[in-house]
Amino acid sequence: MSSRNPSSSFYLMAAAGAILIWSTLAVSVTFCNTLNPMFITGAALSVGGIIGLPWLRFWKMPKRLLAVGTACMLGYHVIYFYALQLADPIGVSLIHYLWPILIVLLGPLFVQNGNASLRCLLAGVAGFVGALVSCRPGQLDDLSNLAGYGLAFLSAVVWAAYSLTSKRFPEVKSASVGLFCMISGLACLTLYLSSAPWPTLNTNESLALLYMGVGPMGGAFYLWDFAMKKADHQTVAVLSYATPVLSTAFLAFYLGQGMEVSIWIGAALVALSMAMAAGGSTAPQNHQSTSAWFKRYSKGTTVPSGSDAQL
Repeated sequence: MSSRNPSSSFYLMAAAGAILIWSTLAVSVTFCNTLNPMFITGAALSVGGIIGLPWLRFWKMPKRLLAVGTACMLGYHVIYFYALQLADPIGVSLIHYLWPILIVLLGPLFVQNGNASLRCLLAGVAGFVGALVSCRPGQLDDLSNLAGYGLAFLSAVVWAAYSLTSKRFPEVKSASVGLFCMISGLACLTLYLSSAPWPTLNTNESLALLYMGVGPMGGAFYLWDFAMKKADHQTVAVLSYATPVLSTAFLAFYLGQGMEVSIWIGAALVALSMAMAAGGSTAPQNHQSTSAWFKRYSKGTTVPSGSDAQL
């Protein structure tokens, strides 16, 4: 078994940074609960684009990437926003967090030799169960608003496609994400201002919007793009299931509610999924694609002993 490449660990640290920053978004939004979500999204994404202006010379990319990247960035936020409006937010969040496992499943369509390994698929399932438990699904309403849940699933597909698209353009600098943020942010603000005036912001709201633009809706996107381009997309996807668990924990502490048992169980399952994914990424030569695995077993082939039997 080969040792982990030091540079790979560095790239995964970028992903972990993005995940940690994203986990603070829910707490940040509590400071803006009187503002329209479309305005929050537009303002924060615009700030996210502004922080990339010092690297403007790197905002160079093929026209196809510009079109797809901007459409996905804008479409993801607008679709997710409307999903939250149409259905129960907890249910929407759970369905939305199918995107990490969708990254694993859709990988072969975007990445050359990107077959999903059985180990990462199982890790993804464990991570999703951990996210589901930590978000306390017992609070879900009935399925009367299927349109909202359908949009939540669509937003998960869009984000997975956006994440994998970046991996197809490794030569494009991650600083170019600023262009996606800028165009998407201005588009959201335009949509909002077409039906409402610019709101009056207090100090807390202004600081919260500034933080969101620098952090979870700006800087985190740069880190995420860098990680997706450089690291194994399956491992990065599984790590992402820490986001809802950490987000729930941060909210619990902020609201003074303490850590419930469900959060600890969810955290344990996510930690298990991370260990499974990390164990697989240290020995990529031992990975089997899921298609090859099922093909062998459908023919009644016995798995040989030794390293070839590893999942």
